[in-house]
Order: sequence, then C-alpha cells, then structure tokens
Amino acid sequence: MTTPGQTIAKEHSLAGRMGVLCGVGIAGGKSVAVLVFFSSLLSLAGAAEDAPGHAPACPRKAERSFPVGSVTRIPNATPPCRIEFRAAGIRLEAVADGSRPDPGRTLVLDSDGRFISANARGWDAVVSVWDARGRYLSSFGRRGDGPGEFAGPGMMSLFMDDKDNVHVRDGALRWSVFSREHEYVRRVAAVAMGGLPGTTVILDGGWALASDGRGPDPTGDFRVVDPDGALQRTFGHARDGEAGRPERPIAYAGGDTFWAGPRQEADAYVLEEWGTDGVLRRALRRDVSWWEPLGSAEASPAVRQLHITKTGLLYVMVRRATREFAREYASAQRRGERMDPGRREALTEIVAEVIDTRSGELLASQVHSAPQFREIMPRVLFRGSLRGYRYEVGEDGLPFVDIVDLVLEAR
Repeated sequence: MTTPGQTIAKEHSLAGRMGVLCGVGIAGGKSVAVLVFFSSLLSLAGAAEDAPGHAPACPRKAERSFPVGSVTRIPNATPPCRIEFRAAGIRLEAVADGSRPDPGRTLVLDSDGRFISANARGWDAVVSVWDARGRYLSSFGRRGDGPGEFAGPGMMSLFMDDKDNVHVRDGALRWSVFSREHEYVRRVAAVAMGGLPGTTVILDGGWALASDGRGPDPTGDFRVVDPDGALQRTFGHARDGEAGRPERPIAYAGGDTFWAGPRQEADAYVLEEWGTDGVLRRALRRDVSWWEPLGSAEASPAVRQLHITKTGLLYVMVRRATREFAREYASAQRRGERMDPGRREALTEIVAEVIDTRSGELLASQVHSAPQFREIMPRVLFRGSLRGYRYEVGEDGLPFVDIVDLVLEAR
C-alpha cells in the first residue's frame, strides 16, 4: 500500500516539468509573486529533500511538550520559511465526447493515491475514481432512492476515513458509506452529522465531528455523532441558555484530537486543539496587530480555512479587510447601501500561515490580495497532507483538475 506521503514523494522525479508562474512573499507590506511548478513534500521530520537549484527545505525546531489547558503565544516575528504552491504534474481531465464524467469540483484522496471525485457537470449523482497519475478508472452511484444511489440535484460532499471508506452526503442530506473497494455499506439519515467541508470531519472509526452550530443540540461549538447517526456529545465554550452557536473551522488528520479556529468576529486570533472527548488540550494565540474586529462579519478578520497534517503542520488561511475596505464599507453602511462586490474583492487580503504545532513556532506567513490568491491557492488540501487540488476550465471549455503541493522552503 502506498501512503499519500509516499505518493507525493515520488513526484520529486518531475523536475523536468518545473516552470515559474507566481507565488507570494512579503516585502515592505507588499506582496511579491512566486509560484513554482514542481512537486515536493515535507518528510516525517518536517523537511523535504533539497531540490537542485532551490532553497533548502524549511527547518523545524525540536518538539516541545505543552501542559493541558496551556496557551502558547506566537509573536509576529519574521518567520524562517516561505510558502510555495507547486503543481505535481498530475492532471485529471474531461473528455470532449462526454463519454465519462468530468473530474468534478470535489476530490478526496485515499491511501493508495487514488482520487475520488464528484460534482462533475451533468453527472450530479455519480462518484468517479482516478488513479495516482490522474487516469480515469471507474464510477459508481446514480440518481435514485435505493442502496448506493444518491438524491439529486444538489452538491454532494465527500469524506475519507482512516480505513479508506468513502462517506458521501447527497443533495437530500443523506449519508451513504462505501468500502475502499467502493461497494455500498450502509446509509445513515442523520442531520446531526453535518456535511459541509470545513465544518465537518470524519473521525477514525467512521464517527463524525461537526462545528456548524446546528444539529439537535446546538448549545456547544462541537458535536460528535456515531456511525449510526446518534448524537453522542456536544461540547466547547457553551454558556447557559445560549444556542445557535456560530460555525467554527475545524481540521483533523487522525487520532483523538482536532484543531479549531475562532468564530466569526472573534476578538483574538486563537487556534485551539481539542480532544474528541471534549477536553480542551491547548491553544495557540497569534499576537498580531492586524486582527481587529470591526463590528461586522464582513469587515472583521476571519479564519476561512484550517488544515492540519499528520506531522503537526497547521495551515491557516485568514481573510482580512484592508483599511480602505473598512472605510468604503462604513461609508456604504451610512448610505444604506451595499458595497460593490468588485471593490470588496479587490480590497480584501488573504494571510496564509503555517504553524508548527509540535514546537509552537510560526514557520511562514504571507500576505496576498484576494484575487491573486484565488488564482494560486488549492481548493482543498487532502486529509493529513500538504497535497491539494485546483479546479479549472480550459480555453476549450473543458474542466480539469491540477494536483498541487504546498511546499515550505527556507527563506
């Protein structure tokens, strides 16, 4: 069996496909583009083999122990590394004659390196399988109410558990589970299980963890649901009489803990590690001057994406408004108008950061304009790794998916 990390490591041989496009670093508060098309991944020690002609891999300090309930402050110092998004040389492509499904907008990765995809145009109740090189293999599922069938239309969500079982939430919010051989196992009708990427993860053993502020008992930030759809516990910062908690981004790579970002309009940039048993293990507090709540969700900074690797690297994507955004937004509010969507996008920045949770060190922090970052960022990073994908449409009108690695290199 090939693990995701082994599959990615094999792509080091693709040096001949390298080419510079764009990426971002910080110089005097301005973003500088640098994105290199070449594949790499951090090893289990957190450092990749040096590629010829490239900066050395990002160094990591020794692992520390953190007392339960402790808070580690991470100052806004210059980090030692930079982030690059590099194409792995793997592409999943549509065919012009429409004889098989397109790659689709939603992908997960199994431990054999196979890509499982859904939500292809015109194939709303089909899940497809692609090999580690991006070649189409097969599909399963169809529209219907029977075993192994999906309700449609509507977006499907895909999740992979630690046994390579594929968990599918269809357009009718029904959950179906398929084995690693993609044979139908069971269906669970459970609203409590959530289902939205970013606020739902599948824990080891097929249990679900959700943080969308919904479910039958929304008095805590998080809820754990067993494989049969039964709510087992709710926990996390609830106050007596409070319900309808705002959603929180969560990230999970296996084991008995997960990471959670702050809620919308939080007064501090704090990332928390929780046990699936409901115990708060520790917190990381980023001391930055630019985390300024401005009285509204639209103008206040917010963690939009959170991802944790098996080696303890925490990737955080923060959306923040520029000062000019705040001024124009306040002016529009006084006039009783909505801010122009184009201006909102142009005046929004994305901060991409990587924190080493094992040492409590900030490894990388880069500022991008929102339009620029949307061009280079992976749509999603696969469970436990720094590999993800981008969904594109070519000049011929056919969609394709490029597999992308997030790489850390020393400055």
